[in-house]
Amino acid sequence: MNQDEVLEFRRIEQEFEQLSQQLQLIEQNFNEMSELSLSLDEIEKENKEILVSIGRNIFIPVEIKEKKLIVGVGNKNFIRKSIPETKKIIEGQNDKLADAKEKIMGKMQELQEEMERLMKNINEKERIKNR
Repeated sequence: MNQDEVLEFRRIEQEFEQLSQQLQLIEQNFNEMSELSLSLDEIEKENKEILVSIGRNIFIPVEIKEKKLIVGVGNKNFIRKSIPETKKIIEGQNDKLADAKEKIMGKMQELQEEMERLMKNINEKERIKNR
């Protein structure tokens, strides 16, 4: 096995690991969006009071006075949105996450195939060398 092949194999492994980490982040964001959507479903019901997380598994009961939400739209700007409008925003974000996931998985498949080709070439060279 020559130095170039070893370096190429390591480069591919590193890229694969980076993509794997990005995939984990996408999955984490998708799960958070799903939880958010479920929370909005709860708020949409006729409940007068809900439990709101204030962090680290600590919750506070909160009385709902209005079912309009304050939604961040970027650049420190916020607007009022209804629950259905907010759920559409979440769906759009989920679609973007799904697209990113698909692209990453495609790239990971390409890298896997590239690593397999490289290993096959390395093994072939070793077999020829050992004859």
